[in-house]
Amino acid sequence: MWIPISNRGAFPPEVLELLQAFHRAGFFDEAMLVGSWVMPLYQQAFGIPYILRTLDIDFAVRFAARERGEAADLESVITGLGYLPVMMQSGIRKFTRENFSIEFIAHRKGGSDDGVVNVRKWNVTAVPLPFVDILLDFPFLADFGDFQVRAPVPEAYLVQKLLTARRRQVESKKDKDLDQCAVIAGRLDEDRLTQVFRSLKLSVKNSKALREACEAIGFPPQRLGLK
Repeated sequence: MWIPISNRGAFPPEVLELLQAFHRAGFFDEAMLVGSWVMPLYQQAFGIPYILRTLDIDFAVRFAARERGEAADLESVITGLGYLPVMMQSGIRKFTRENFSIEFIAHRKGGSDDGVVNVRKWNVTAVPLPFVDILLDFPFLADFGDFQVRAPVPEAYLVQKLLTARRRQVESKKDKDLDQCAVIAGRLDEDRLTQVFRSLKLSVKNSKALREACEAIGFPPQRLGLK
């Protein structure tokens, strides 16, 4: 799905500069923007209003043992924009510039508890998290004219956030996730929502967590096919 974006004013110049650089590197051919910075895109593309309250910029990458396609040194791209790499105790490399912070995530399979994924194709490290594949499997392309940004459709973002909300250890982050879900829930495409939910293979535990998160924001779980 391709959607033109006419208003760049929702993004600070620093964020636009970063997105343009990632586009030129070919990053958005297979990876995407995720996290709270998708909300300005949703406002422009889907009419979902939201006041952004974070400077953390997150990206989701696919990870494979054998990477295919053309590679790019994203660390050089990022540091070339004035960001400084910061090595966390877990082995994750973040990048900071003034108040902005860049981090990458990847899908965590099964019960793996690996603290870091080395994505050699892009020369970055990623935090392995559950259900990231939901985001990667349901993208749309936001077209700014001279560059494009890949992001998850709102329905995939909603379901992924609902599934992971109870896993949040920081209560304020859990509240932010649910707040975003509550806003998105009012502007859903039912066909896309059904498609996303039918792609899932949920355990009893995850189905219960999803139902509880739905109830927390006043969203009927039946709309997801939950009884």
